[in-house]
Amino acid sequence: MVAPRIVRRVASLAPPALRRAAAGALTDLKSLPARMADPARRADPWAFIHNVGDGDFEAVGAQLLRNLKDHAGLTSTDQVLDIGCGNGRVAAQLAPFLASGGGYVGFDLSRAGIAACRRRFRQAPHLRFEHLDVWNGEYNANGKLAEDAVVFPTGDGSIDLAFATSVFTHMRLPAVRRYLGEAARVLKAGGRFAFTAFALEPGRDRSDVFDFQPFDATSKVIDHRYPERAIGHDRGVLDLAVAEAGLTLSGFWKGAWSPPADYDGGQDLFVASKP
Repeated sequence: MVAPRIVRRVASLAPPALRRAAAGALTDLKSLPARMADPARRADPWAFIHNVGDGDFEAVGAQLLRNLKDHAGLTSTDQVLDIGCGNGRVAAQLAPFLASGGGYVGFDLSRAGIAACRRRFRQAPHLRFEHLDVWNGEYNANGKLAEDAVVFPTGDGSIDLAFATSVFTHMRLPAVRRYLGEAARVLKAGGRFAFTAFALEPGRDRSDVFDFQPFDATSKVIDHRYPERAIGHDRGVLDLAVAEAGLTLSGFWKGAWSPPADYDGGQDLFVASKP
């Protein structure tokens, strides 16, 4: 375990954009055999341009789709909102799944990611992609829109299922509260909101990979210079924020970031519903 820790320590010294581009290039390198073996995979986006995390583009997208079906009740006729859609790894799975009667809106702070999605899915009229120039210390340090002032690009009561995968793990608590409130606004009655987080509890507030250190009264980070690199929030505070947004927590599953896990995801999974 010493060598990976040293590598992570050295990588942490780089600025966010350079660090994520380098990590994305390694992900791209690992994906080359699959890209070469399957011509359909050659259109997969390159992670060094917009790195949304480790893992194979298709495999991770399929896993997230499965989790939405198994834990959030996704159906083929749902109107879906993808908060932080990145380079479209879930959209690629949802495009055929929703084609017979559903709809999809995805938004992201990455202009390059949204441009890539619009090109890739230009023949899928049931999918829409929007760019919001939201500030984030890790992903968009020059963004013009404050995270706690974001308005989701869809109307009141228009969405059956909203989800935010690996979004709240890069946001401070006031921004998380804003996004929860916006999710409540856009959901239909009975609609669901699935999101992942690092939900910190006594005895479960750090791990070998995520060495969380105190940041403020309710949150911890792995890098004080770049807090948005990875942020964990107190479980009780997250539960309260869900309730204050007018949502009812209906499910919680522990992720593998701090074993043992309750499901096959890396981060903790929350599912809330709108009464």
